[in-house]
Amino acid sequence: MQTVLPILLAGCLAGAVIVYFYRDHIREKKLRLRVQKLYASQLFEDMTPMLLYARKRPVEQLVVDKTGVLLKELHTGQESAFLMRPNGYSYLTPDQQEAMRTVLEECIPKICDAANYHVLRKRIVLLNGDIEYAYQYTMTNAYKARLSRAVYYDGTLQPRSW
Repeated sequence: MQTVLPILLAGCLAGAVIVYFYRDHIREKKLRLRVQKLYASQLFEDMTPMLLYARKRPVEQLVVDKTGVLLKELHTGQESAFLMRPNGYSYLTPDQQEAMRTVLEECIPKICDAANYHVLRKRIVLLNGDIEYAYQYTMTNAYKARLSRAVYYDGTLQPRSW
């Protein structure tokens, strides 16, 4: 009896781990299909100018929620938004938000750098008790300071030994 119990416990634990990895594999496969579908959609074509703009400029903050994508530029503070309803699309479901986040990470690779950007999944509780989620990428203070100083530094200064 004493030798069977640890073996049974190890078997149950191994089964739980296998089920977890299988579910994760299925979830990743569905995400890849949603991302491919998003790349082939008219929505991606409509968002392309904003994505090209974001690749060229330093992005201070990027927010993906059910209403669309909000992008804030660093130096000018200018905000660009792609809102779903005004452009003729329905609100994003949580699965579509995750696919949109993945597409943005692929199109704007600088936001994936963990040393320069913090990613946060916000949980928003509405007044009626419903829960919404939003993904927020925010530039770190150190990276923001480096980019702000880079405008004034021309590289001609030499270190001095006092």
